[in-house]
Amino acid sequence: MCTSEGRLLHRYRDSHAAILANVDDYAFLIWGLIELYEATFGVRYLRSALDLNEDLIKHFWDNEVGGFYLTPDDGEDLLVRQKVIYDGAIPSGNSVAMLNLLRLGHITGNTDFEEKAFKIGRAFSENVKESPAAHTQLMIAVDFAVGPTYRIVIAGNSQAKDTRDMVRALRTHYLPNMVVILNPTEQKSPAIHHIAEFTKSQLSINNKATAYVCVNYTCKKPTTDIKEMLEQLSMK
Repeated sequence: MCTSEGRLLHRYRDSHAAILANVDDYAFLIWGLIELYEATFGVRYLRSALDLNEDLIKHFWDNEVGGFYLTPDDGEDLLVRQKVIYDGAIPSGNSVAMLNLLRLGHITGNTDFEEKAFKIGRAFSENVKESPAAHTQLMIAVDFAVGPTYRIVIAGNSQAKDTRDMVRALRTHYLPNMVVILNPTEQKSPAIHHIAEFTKSQLSINNKATAYVCVNYTCKKPTTDIKEMLEQLSMK
């Protein structure tokens, strides 16, 4: 549900979509698209997440103190534009957006995303101090920001067994503060190179699936051995 300009809409009823989307609509859809990318490595999902994130920042971001308003700047005229941070049964849009920004920052290398994520944390820090248990999703994002945070680039033929085995090994271990990127070496100019330019130099070694593990942006020696990759992540 979106406008001809690509802006999200909030509701669909009687064959009619209307009302500009709020921050929750954007944040949760972006979250889902990031998950879809890491599940399938379909770059179209990542590109859509980045496009929506751009709209979110343009129309919802508070340039003065940070954080996202609930409603867009060109939405319905209101006496007060609220900013919501409370994480109930459904997390707040700001909490989800903070984690989205951190993950997208690590995937793309765009430090502006991370800086905006830090500003969200600072903007609502007093609320969190009063009742941390009421801001559980935000605390997950804070934990990601504090680290250690892991970025793994796997360079290899996306259809090859050794690449699939390496990805499977990562997925069978729980490490929440991690982003995974696939650099498909069988493609001449993979789309991921245009989103995460640093992957251009992260190539496979001897035509084998190769893992590049970075912890808090400090990268370890690339390896083609799954056991060594997991050891670099302190998983074994």
